[in-house]
Amino acid sequence: MTAATNALEHELQLVHAAQWLYAHNGEPFVPGAGDPYARLVRGFETDDNDTGTVLASIARRGAVWRSRLDAWVVTDRPTARLLLDHPDLAVAAAVPQAEPWLPDPERQRTGGPVRDLARRGGPGAVRAYAGTLRERTEQAVARLAPGPADLVEDFVTPLTAAVYAGLLAVPGTRHADFAAGLAGTAPAVDALLCPQTSAVTRRTAAAVRGLKDVLAGRERAEADLVLAVAGGRAAADLLGNALEVLLERPAQWTRLGAEPAHAADVIDEVLRDRSPWRIHPLVALAPVEAGGVRIATGDTVGVVTAGAGGSHRDEAPPPGGPCGLLLPAARAQAEQALATLAARFSSLRPDGAPVRMRRAPLTRRLVRLPARLGGEELR
Repeated sequence: MTAATNALEHELQLVHAAQWLYAHNGEPFVPGAGDPYARLVRGFETDDNDTGTVLASIARRGAVWRSRLDAWVVTDRPTARLLLDHPDLAVAAAVPQAEPWLPDPERQRTGGPVRDLARRGGPGAVRAYAGTLRERTEQAVARLAPGPADLVEDFVTPLTAAVYAGLLAVPGTRHADFAAGLAGTAPAVDALLCPQTSAVTRRTAAAVRGLKDVLAGRERAEADLVLAVAGGRAAADLLGNALEVLLERPAQWTRLGAEPAHAADVIDEVLRDRSPWRIHPLVALAPVEAGGVRIATGDTVGVVTAGAGGSHRDEAPPPGGPCGLLLPAARAQAEQALATLAARFSSLRPDGAPVRMRRAPLTRRLVRLPARLGGEELR
C-alpha cells in the first residue's frame, strides 16, 4: 500500500467517523439525538421505517439548514428545483475520491460534458438504440428459467452491462472488461457522499481505471464514463426498484403481461416514489441565494429529494437536476425489461427478503432480490 493510498484511506475513515459522531451526539442549542443529515449520509439506515424517521427529522430542521458536516441541507421542493438546475452549482464529491470519474465542477459549468451526456444518453440516442435494446433484453430474459432466481444477479446486472455496452458502442472484444468495470463501480455514486471501506475503495478505483481504459480515445470519453458509472447505476436501480414493487402486486404483473405499455405507468410510479438519487451532492461555484440563506462559493450542498414525511415515498422528487440526463436510457431499459419479462413469465412472486447495501445513502442499492418466476409463456 502506497503512502498516498494509506493517507486517503485514513482521511476516509475520519470522514465516516465524523458522520457517526454527529449522527449520535446531540447538538448545542438543537433538541434531538444528533444531526439527522449525518445519519442519512453515513448509509446505515436500510430499513424503510428507520429511513422515514431520519428523513422526517431532516425536514423538521427547515427548508435550508447547515449540517454539522458543514453542508447546506435543502429539503424544500421549490428551492431544491432551483438549485438542481442552477448554473452555478455542479455535482461534486463531498468526500475524497481514490479515482475521480465525474468531470471537474468547472468543466461541468462550461456545459460541454452536459451536452455530450445528452447526446450519448438522451432521447435521440435511445430511439436509435431501440432495436438493439429489445434484442439484448430478449436475450437476457431467455437465459432465465421458471423457478427461483435472484433478479439482481441473474437479470438486472447482466442486462444493464449488455445494454450499456451497446449504447456506448463498446467493441465486442471489450464487453467482458466493460461488465467487470460496471460491477466494480457499483458503489461509486454512493461514495460521493459516504466513504466506503478500504477494500471497496480500492476495488472501485481499479474498476474506474478499467472503464477509463475501455473508453479511452473517444471524442466524448468523459461523458461516456459518467453514463457508464452513474447511468448504469441509475438503470439498474430503477429496474430493481420496479421489480421489487411488482413482487408485491400480482395483479399488476398480470396486467403487464397483457398490456406491455403498462410498463410506462409502473416506471412513472417508481420514479415518483423513489428518485434514483435521493440526495444530490453539489458544490457552489459562485455565491447563490436560496431559501433565505446565502450559499458561498465553495460551500457544499446536499439536496434531499426523497419524501420529507414518514416515508421516503411520500413526495415526488423535483424534476430535472443532474439525474435527469441519466433517465432516458435508464427508463428505456426498465420499460423494455418489464414488458419482455412479463410476456414470458405469467407470475412473479417473492422468494425471500430483498437485501439493500449499507453505505449507499444516495441509491439504496439493491444487492439481492429473491423471486420465483412461474408459468412460462412460449410466445
